[in-house]
Order: sequence, then structure tokens, then C-alpha cells
Amino acid sequence: MIDFASRAARRFGAGISVFALALVLGAAEPALAQTAEGASSGEPAQNWVVQCGEETPKRCRVVQNIVMQKTNQRLLTVVVEPREGAPNHALVLALPHGVFLPAGATVKVDEGEPSPMVIQTSDANGAYAGMAISDELLASLKKGTQLTVAFKTAQRQDIAVPVTLIGFTAAYTQLGS
Repeated sequence: MIDFASRAARRFGAGISVFALALVLGAAEPALAQTAEGASSGEPAQNWVVQCGEETPKRCRVVQNIVMQKTNQRLLTVVVEPREGAPNHALVLALPHGVFLPAGATVKVDEGEPSPMVIQTSDANGAYAGMAISDELLASLKKGTQLTVAFKTAQRQDIAVPVTLIGFTAAYTQLGS
């Protein structure tokens, strides 16, 4: 079995700084914003961005970063990346420090049932969870409007982070299915 989360952890490197302090201080509902490429140039915001590496053959993934509005620091990164030999891709979460690891994380689309995710690894940049995207989850992601990522802080406080699905289908199609 491929460890999606550890691959993501290696790729994210030093880019993820975490908001454990905000979480510890009880910011259960932090002001969030999705990053939007092109927003300042007057072009339509692209909530889901396709990123490709320089290697040959190119390895691409679809990414959305959720940042704290006041500090402009990343809270959560949601990644969809190809899995070798699998019909669908993998969903990987890069979570902040200060997460209660045994509780794992969940994802749900709109008002659907939550799907549990095991937190597989952590490093100096945060904690990582990954899972294969089932046909049912993929269909929900393509037709849904919001993905909710939920986890607990080390103090067992529930955090639910809304992630827009605007642009997901187009980005997923660019990634190739």
C-alpha cells in the first residue's frame, strides 16, 4: 500500500507553518480564506490549482490551500494526486500542528456522510492524512459545493474547515482521470 501522506509530507517541505497557537488559544472558528490565484490580476479566482513538477514524465496534482485571513498563514492544504495503477486519485490532507492524532480527520461533501481518514504521519511541518478517492466520493466532489475537513485539536476541540469545491471538476479533469 502506498503511503500517500508521507509522499505529500516530503513534497510540502518547509512550506507549511501551523497555527497551533491559534488552535490552543481556542480559535474554534478562525477566519479562513481559500487562496485564489489570479484574484489580484482581475482574472477569475482558481480555488483548485493544478501544479506540475519539473520531472519527466511530469507529475501533477490538484491543490487548494486554506489560509488564516488575519495572519495569511496556511491552516490546511487539500491535495488530489494520481495513484499508480488505480482508477481514481488519492486525497491527501496537510493538517496543522496541534491536531489530536488518535481522532484522525474526516471529510464530507455538502450534507453527505463523513468519511474517516487516518492521520498517517507527521513532521516538522504538520500532520498528514491520505485515502484513495472512491467512485462515490469522486462523484460527490464533482457535483458538490463544499468539502468540510474536520479534526480535533490536542485539547479535543472540534475544528471544521470549509473548502470550496468551485473549480474542482475542471482541475480534476486537467489532472486526468
